[in-house]
Amino acid sequence: MKRTFARRRRAATLAVFGAAILFAWGGCGRGKPEGFVGSGTLEATEVTVSAQTGGQVIRLAKREGDAVAAGDTLAIVDVEKLELERRRLVATVGEVTAARLPVAESVKQARENLENAEKTHRRIEALHEAGTATQQQYDDVSTKYRLAEIQLAKAKAEAGTLDAKERTVRAAIALLDRQIRDGVVLAPVSGVVAERYLETGETVPPGGAVYKIADLREFWLKVYAGEKDLGRFALGAEMRIAVDAIGEPLSGVVSWVSPSAEFTPKNVETRDARSELVYAVKIAVTNPPPELKIGMPAEAYLK
Repeated sequence: MKRTFARRRRAATLAVFGAAILFAWGGCGRGKPEGFVGSGTLEATEVTVSAQTGGQVIRLAKREGDAVAAGDTLAIVDVEKLELERRRLVATVGEVTAARLPVAESVKQARENLENAEKTHRRIEALHEAGTATQQQYDDVSTKYRLAEIQLAKAKAEAGTLDAKERTVRAAIALLDRQIRDGVVLAPVSGVVAERYLETGETVPPGGAVYKIADLREFWLKVYAGEKDLGRFALGAEMRIAVDAIGEPLSGVVSWVSPSAEFTPKNVETRDARSELVYAVKIAVTNPPPELKIGMPAEAYLK
């Protein structure tokens, strides 16, 4: 009795398996609908928004599905340490400013000493040439003249050092100002929050992703065409797009045709088809309805 039941079960399984094979063969043999040019999934522009300044996230303003406008605040990163460092550098600028007064006075004094030494040097030089001043007198004023030149150069160098230090500190302040401003993460484009990668209190590194924003104002479908079919895809050619989730067909136009061939993507059904060289074609959806979502399956037809 048990053997009879087992034989019946195997027979039923084989029958079902055979029917499945016949169904698959029948499906493979059927042609595509008239005007069919390709299928794929709907795509749209997606922008990953990153934090330019690293630190602890103290506020996240949006959740998945929220609408955002370009310039909206998405997140705030703690920048207290940067602000403290900025205060320290501003104090350094104050120290440089305070040091300028004595250095400027040194430059002034050194310039006056050089002018006096130069006058004395010219006078003694003339007397020495006339024979009324000794060589020792001439050597002494020449030495004093050279020392005065060195002192003036040294005083000017100190002033130049202060100038360079102030420029360096002010550049560091400008960099901190930018990092502090970047602590507020803004939406670069309008759209809908597709993904949020962090939670409040977590730490984000510089350049770390915070949100992904999808611009749902424009959708397109990418299909692949062989070389012999490229004539059907002239730029601006009108297409009809069928989306499973939308009852009525949508209108579209060919907006881009790849200038170079590539192998058919791996998600195509058969190995032979994947080995063929094809051209990518982008079909933009005209006036996409709000029901459209990224990743929806769609088919394109000649209009």
